[in-house]
Amino acid sequence: MKKWKFSIVMCLVFSLLMSTTRVSANQYESYTFNQQGDPRLTQSAYLPVGVIDGYSIFGEEGAAEAKRNSDFEISLDQPQDLFIDGHNHLFVADTGNGRILELDEQGNKIRIIGQGDLKQPTGLYVDNKGTIYVADYGAEQVVIFDSSGKKTKTIGKPSSLLFGKNNEFKPQKIVADKRGNLYIVGEGLIQGLVELSPQGDFLGYFGGNRAGFDFERAIQRIFFTKKQLSQLSQKLPPSPTNLTVDQDGLIYTATVGLESDGIKKLNVAGDNLFQSSSYMSQNIADITVDAMGNIFAADAVYGDVAVYDKDGSLLFVFGGNDSGYQRLGYFKSPSGVGVSSSGMLYVLDKERGNIQIFKPTQFALLVYKAIGLYLDGKYEQSLEPWRQVLRLNSMFDLAHVGIGLAYYKQGEYGKAFEELKFARNVTEYSNTYWELRRAWMMKNVPVIIMILVSLLVLWFTLKRVYRRTGFGAPVVKAVQRVRNIPIIRELLHTFRMLRHPIDGYYELEHSRASVRSAIILLITLVAVRLYEVYGTNFIFSGVDPLKVNPVSEVLKVLIPFFAWVICNYLVSVINDGEGKFRDVFKGSVYALSPYILFAVPITVMSKGLTLQESVVYDYSRQFIILWCVFLMVVMIKEIHGYELKDTFKNVAITLSGMVVMALIAFIFFGLSSQVWDFVRSIAEEVKYRV
Repeated sequence: MKKWKFSIVMCLVFSLLMSTTRVSANQYESYTFNQQGDPRLTQSAYLPVGVIDGYSIFGEEGAAEAKRNSDFEISLDQPQDLFIDGHNHLFVADTGNGRILELDEQGNKIRIIGQGDLKQPTGLYVDNKGTIYVADYGAEQVVIFDSSGKKTKTIGKPSSLLFGKNNEFKPQKIVADKRGNLYIVGEGLIQGLVELSPQGDFLGYFGGNRAGFDFERAIQRIFFTKKQLSQLSQKLPPSPTNLTVDQDGLIYTATVGLESDGIKKLNVAGDNLFQSSSYMSQNIADITVDAMGNIFAADAVYGDVAVYDKDGSLLFVFGGNDSGYQRLGYFKSPSGVGVSSSGMLYVLDKERGNIQIFKPTQFALLVYKAIGLYLDGKYEQSLEPWRQVLRLNSMFDLAHVGIGLAYYKQGEYGKAFEELKFARNVTEYSNTYWELRRAWMMKNVPVIIMILVSLLVLWFTLKRVYRRTGFGAPVVKAVQRVRNIPIIRELLHTFRMLRHPIDGYYELEHSRASVRSAIILLITLVAVRLYEVYGTNFIFSGVDPLKVNPVSEVLKVLIPFFAWVICNYLVSVINDGEGKFRDVFKGSVYALSPYILFAVPITVMSKGLTLQESVVYDYSRQFIILWCVFLMVVMIKEIHGYELKDTFKNVAITLSGMVVMALIAFIFFGLSSQVWDFVRSIAEEVKYRV
């Protein structure tokens, strides 16, 4: 009996342990973003394996020293920066304690640097010779130590007038390039990074951000006077907040508050080499670059660590905010990040005062291996690692892109096309399709031209024979009988509107079109819109058809259309317009004839175009829109009998009425939902009380 009880207890304990392990694993997630910017879970890229804090660094010796010396602090106090040198030694800017800690890869203390020489170190960099550069924010200077830890030089505010007489010099972060030039992030320096020579001479500002376009300020410049504009606060670009340098000497900057350029990779001229990224945070606390050029960025607000490849494409995101349970792998306020030559990742948390250590998983190592082989030009060798990645995660878009690009480099455009289409990578898909289309055209264009020429010759021959001999007269008469059917004749009136809009609207008022034909055209308009949404090449649409709600698309067409018809009729009634409601309805539908007739051909055309011909697609759609607007203006003028001035007045008032109608609808639905909630709460209260 006792054995059975013991066995049951052990089973329960084992099951509890297993369930706890599963919950912890499920809670620690890694994810990425697909080409449409939607988050997608992946296998874990990095797993936490340990923690380094002040107590593990100093141990019992440090505890004894803290007892003997009240000025000695064993715990890290708001550490602001982390750097890993070529020997895999960790250097920590222990800001609150005014010192630099040098640790080995396991977190054991090697030495303390700058104790008594530093006031508030917030950034540091160590070059290949072991020289240590420290940005001392509190002392407003840069302090340089040699490899033995001895202070050799301090650099204060540059005396050059180009630096700016009123600019303060409060260094926050620092790096040095191969020439020994220093690049410094200074608080409030919107001009960019401060570039100093090895001797401390000011060389200029480097890699500054731009203010960007401000729609509100553009409107203000149109309507405000010079005096009013002078009283507005000047819109200034944000200053960089962190930086790093790679093995090639390229400078990377991170800026809090920028949406698309949160991370920049700068060339020698200070221009950003990154074209775009699927995702970049606006709250980057620190960045670093490993030997392969992969970029690691820590998010100060959400506690995430994001990994990008050397081109700025997102690979993984992991970590997150700790909700107060001191969980390994989560952070309170990450302030520094570093990568050792062995691939171990170290993340500094200034609020916790510790460093968490992460180890890359087999999944991440496969991705890095595949990227490395591809960037080295070994396209065929990169295929197998990418396939292994897909075996672990078949929805990992980057793997499909990698396989597609490898096939592309090998000239297997058909296979590349399928992979890139699945990943919905617009740029590379377009390049691959261009190659396929070129090969197809070289093979088939001569035959197509011969067929078209033959058809034209046949058409003109039959036309000439018909005029001379009447050959085919029964067919021509049958076509004419069909065209004379009332509903067909009314529908074909759309072509009359395109050629002669003024005469077309006059005839429309005099029974050349009916409400029935207008309804049929409106239904056709909705069908054309749905085909355009679902059928346009994703290069131009930017919409995933699987996520489109057809009911929503129908309402997007019908609600604005009927709002226009109702508002225009009401406005014309007040302003002595001659048109009836049915005339406005018919005229508005027929004004959209260009869209009804040409949207489908343009959608079909989009399937055969690449990004290089995007101007053809864009201008075609814009021309259709302008044509519809022109016909709508002509409709108002002819149906209501207005002069040109009154026509534009009517259009402006109609559009204003539509805005007012939208606001009323918004208020009505908002209030109705609140009333419904109020009635429902009363009903539930009565139900519980009764």
